[in-house]
Amino acid sequence: MEDPKTAIIIPVKSFEKSKTRLSRYLTLEQRIELCRHFVNDLVKKVSRLERCQIIFITNEFINLPDSLRDKFLTIDEGMNSGVNKAVSLADSYITKAGFDSSLVIPIDIPLFNLSQINEILHYSKGFREGICIVPSYRYDGTNILLRKPHTVIETSYDDNSFFNHLRRGMEKGVSVKVFDFENLKTDVDTIEDIMLIFKKYVFTTSEQLNKVVNTSHQSNSKIILENNNSALNYLLEILSQNQDLWL
Repeated sequence: MEDPKTAIIIPVKSFEKSKTRLSRYLTLEQRIELCRHFVNDLVKKVSRLERCQIIFITNEFINLPDSLRDKFLTIDEGMNSGVNKAVSLADSYITKAGFDSSLVIPIDIPLFNLSQINEILHYSKGFREGICIVPSYRYDGTNILLRKPHTVIETSYDDNSFFNHLRRGMEKGVSVKVFDFENLKTDVDTIEDIMLIFKKYVFTTSEQLNKVVNTSHQSNSKIILENNNSALNYLLEILSQNQDLWL
């Protein structure tokens, strides 16, 4: 592999403790399986990034194809202490390895687009110190965070992390760029997030949506999305039988 210059940090929370706000609609086993789908989908996409080293911070076992193992590194999270602690563990490795920049990506962005990540990486080549941010859909969180170098700001994945990161970058007087990518802003925490994704970005016509509603009456019927997004297909399989969600 060519000498990497950007570290891609992917914090992966314990699957058993993830997506608890979906517990009304998904069982524990289903939420665990959903997280596996999220990780597998992300692995397929980020593995295509060039001049990057992907770093998982997790206690979970990440099943990687043999052909991709040289692009990925897994750092044991130890005690599950949140995203900031996970990123700090990656930062220690990044300091020793001498990367130019780091990019933090969560696993639960099902509309993740590689070309937009490349756009962020390309933009970052134009400054020596700075940050690039993609906020969450509600502008209270940070879905994508690039730091160049990784020490330019400490992460603040707590309440209102988008504004915390924005403020820290401005206080340091470094370059700050906000990317308003709608699909990267859309993560999965609540049932409202899921329905927004399906209704706004997946089933873009009333005919497509009506097909989902009608299929929900047929216990043996399935709708398979015409893409390779296994997480969204898994969610659709589970939720398509609940007609009220689609109305």
